[in-house]
Amino acid sequence: MKNILHIISSARGQESYSYRLSTAIVEKLMDTDPNASITKRNLTKEFPPFIDEILIPELYKTPKDYNEESKRLLKYSDVIFNDVKNADIIVIGTPMHNFSISAPLKAWIDLLIRPGITYNFDNTGARVGLLQDKKVYLAIASGGKLPDTMRENDYIESYIKTVFQAYTGITDIRTFRVEGTIENNYSTDDYKKIIQNL
Repeated sequence: MKNILHIISSARGQESYSYRLSTAIVEKLMDTDPNASITKRNLTKEFPPFIDEILIPELYKTPKDYNEESKRLLKYSDVIFNDVKNADIIVIGTPMHNFSISAPLKAWIDLLIRPGITYNFDNTGARVGLLQDKKVYLAIASGGKLPDTMRENDYIESYIKTVFQAYTGITDIRTFRVEGTIENNYSTDDYKKIIQNL
């Protein structure tokens, strides 16, 4: 039985295109494995705290240096980590905000990445991710259309792939998109077409 983690990061709720696309992905995964377990985290309902001068030193500690105060401050981070650790498949929905990911998703990632927890260093000093052998599906929605000549201005896919590969060891990442949502409405059939090769 697969464990699916569904991350929602758009403030538009069920009207969100990224939410609808990521939900379509989850539903198709469930069609493949009806017994799969789903954990849904709506980051706009439980907004991850931004890192600050108190929290950031704790995030850079390794587990051997934790104290009781560390455990208290890292409680939300631990929930995020355990969600990802226990998942076989992670489905992340995000709108494009100024060519990048949504603010709550950035906060979620910042709280996920921790030395000794999501990555270590080997005896050569190379970084090694500790959460390998998981799949990630990105569901990205943008109000405008990005022609191929402007694709380099989309920092969502490249950022998430880079940070997950470098700091978690997850390399199996696929991206699905809805574009031009300012001008176009998408139907259920449209979402199914977008993910038909899932």
